[in-house]
Amino acid sequence: MDALMTTPTIIDICLTDIDVPADRARDFSEAGAEALAHIIAAQGLQHPIRVRASGDRYTLIAGLHRLRAFERLGQETIPAILSGAGTEDEARLEEVLENLGRNELAALDRCHHLYELKQVYERMYPQSGHGGDRKSIKRQTLHLDPQAGSSAEIFGFARATAEKIGLSERAIKLAVTIWTRLSARSRLKLAGTHLAEKQTELQKLSEQTATVQDKILNLVLSDEHPDIQNVAAALAHLEGGVTPTRIEKDFVRLRDSFVKLPDTTLDRLIIEVEDRVIASLKRRGRI
Repeated sequence: MDALMTTPTIIDICLTDIDVPADRARDFSEAGAEALAHIIAAQGLQHPIRVRASGDRYTLIAGLHRLRAFERLGQETIPAILSGAGTEDEARLEEVLENLGRNELAALDRCHHLYELKQVYERMYPQSGHGGDRKSIKRQTLHLDPQAGSSAEIFGFARATAEKIGLSERAIKLAVTIWTRLSARSRLKLAGTHLAEKQTELQKLSEQTATVQDKILNLVLSDEHPDIQNVAAALAHLEGGVTPTRIEKDFVRLRDSFVKLPDTTLDRLIIEVEDRVIASLKRRGRI
């Protein structure tokens, strides 16, 4: 991890020597790459991409749109920062922090990135959520501040990190909650849409059950209802035409009660239904 703090090395790399991972945190936009190509043609590349050495090739960490823009411009090489990341988690951390710091993300992508940051942080520093030895954690290296107890119920960002990405701790927690509540199907449907640009819309959508989310998106994103352009209008349409089932209402009530539980009470509840929780995680491929 100390390598992450050294002066970055910038080298020119052949585009054909760069591999792009399939599980990137940010969705790719063809239109975005095309627009960026025009900007780079006029102004040059302002920020090198970031790569990690992998044998005699390189793996992209951050800068897919810049890479594709260079391809469109017919360039053979691109300036790149050679990362010192030693693990996949360290590389993912660099990708997420760079994208967040550049402040070019749609609301949906920002929620995804902050969720990814939470996942990586918890894997790298499991002590942070369980009252572990804080001195053993290299806080200075990542500008992260692990904290024990309820203040670390989602993650332990240092204040400097929150300020760096322009979001308060409360805003970060909300973004993570939105991503967690959106169904996998909703996330796929939202990508590249006008709803993905507005966090208020994503929050309203995430407060519904997966079934209702699907109905809302079908209404908003289809050409059959041009007058329905947001979640509120879709909900009004559904309430006027399709009454939510009792199961859906019970789900919303239970979910809202669940997320408000204090950590100690939540832990007690999880212990009571631990076998079912584990079985659910296995069915969804989470463990």
